[in-house]
Amino acid sequence: MNAGPAPAASGDAPAAVAAPWGGPPLRSTLRFLAVPALLVVAMNLFGWRLEPWALHGFAAIYGTVLLVHSLRDPEWLLAIVVLYLPLSRVYVAKVAPGLNGTNILIVLLLIAWTARVIAERRPYFRQMPGAGPVRWWAALSILSIVTAGFTLGFFRIVDGLQEIKLWIDQFILFFAVLNLIRDGAMARRVMVYMMLGAVVVLALGFQEWTEKRYLETIERARLLGPQMQPNDFGAFLVYSSGTAIALFAGNLTRLRSWLLVPYFLLLARILLATFSRGAYIGMGVAGVAAAFVRGKLFLAVMGGMAVTVLFVYPELLPDSMRDRLGLATSQQLAVEESLDTSSQTRLVLWQAAIEMTKESPLFGKGFKTFPFLKARYTEYDVEESDNHNMFLYISSQMGIPALVAFLLVFYRAFRMGTHVYRSAPDVFGRSIGMGAAAMVAGAIAVNMFGSRMTDMATMAYVWFHIAVVSHLYAEAQAPKTQPTGPTA
Repeated sequence: MNAGPAPAASGDAPAAVAAPWGGPPLRSTLRFLAVPALLVVAMNLFGWRLEPWALHGFAAIYGTVLLVHSLRDPEWLLAIVVLYLPLSRVYVAKVAPGLNGTNILIVLLLIAWTARVIAERRPYFRQMPGAGPVRWWAALSILSIVTAGFTLGFFRIVDGLQEIKLWIDQFILFFAVLNLIRDGAMARRVMVYMMLGAVVVLALGFQEWTEKRYLETIERARLLGPQMQPNDFGAFLVYSSGTAIALFAGNLTRLRSWLLVPYFLLLARILLATFSRGAYIGMGVAGVAAAFVRGKLFLAVMGGMAVTVLFVYPELLPDSMRDRLGLATSQQLAVEESLDTSSQTRLVLWQAAIEMTKESPLFGKGFKTFPFLKARYTEYDVEESDNHNMFLYISSQMGIPALVAFLLVFYRAFRMGTHVYRSAPDVFGRSIGMGAAAMVAGAIAVNMFGSRMTDMATMAYVWFHIAVVSHLYAEAQAPKTQPTGPTA
């Protein structure tokens, strides 16, 4: 996949001027977001403790305002969804059994989506770039639920309704966001909210790091993040960093881009503290992909400089990364032994998933069947129930056609991203395009070492980014085709 040379406008003033995308809509949304943010800051800063009735009352009023506004303009709702989902494991907002913050927001998205369909007299599903592979991926993965019934018995489907609902939520989320974003201008603002959400998550990670930085062992010191699991937290950091990486890599000659350096230093510090090999590799691959999209010469120069610096000054590679990548010294043998055990377990589980795929290549063994069947295929008993590889997770449980559809989602997103980078008339639009390509590359690398596309708090930003870049791709295609872009 050759992204081609960098656009002539990269690093300089755009050749064309993009339609205004900030202004009143952005300021209005930020003011709305500031209300709960200021309340949380005040509670933490001054030690205020509100009674449950007061919190519920505030939530009811705020939610009512959000619902009424969303019926005519969904942007406030989209911003709330973008900021809340990465925090949904920490702030569950459980209202009643089976009714929590995530479920409420999904219902609000469906209401707002229906309101827009009625108001604009259009179909529920607009023909947008990149939507086709997602539809196939959704259909084939949901089909695996039926396969699981034949494999384990249909009573398992009843027992696993909550897991099934959580799986389907990601597709509802994607298509709702895709169809609620009006145009490229609104898509750019959604990316602003995503970057704000990434900063919030990073700040929470920093707070946790200050509490754990002096703990003795890796397992105790690993950051859990709002995702409550270090590998998921690391994956989220990779997924959410694409546009920031692109803003820097694509605009090195602009002084303002260097203001991102403190952000990257903090990001590196927090990422290292997750002790997640997959996240380390994923972030590196994302950076390489951004450089590749920028241009082959740029990639060669930057890669050569990085290798040279690390060769001359190997001490620049942090101990935590050397530990997790197997480069520890003789003084770290205890840590290394633990890591070898972890790696060996992964290999056993991978082999089990491969054997399951060989037996059922077309439909797999069925949704969430791996934990029940793995003992038949492992060389020895292992406690882990996840096969630690998203691609084997899919092929073993959903079949090779589903895996192909999943890969096509990423391939299409990468191609849309590179096209947007070459054709968008503004710096931010081009950065979103390059960021999409970087996000895809990083996601593929991360998911080689874990199933990191199964939980909403971790993967939501992948779907948001694909929806955003779809609209920018449609915008770029508008002079040549229909305003909504080509059918995927």
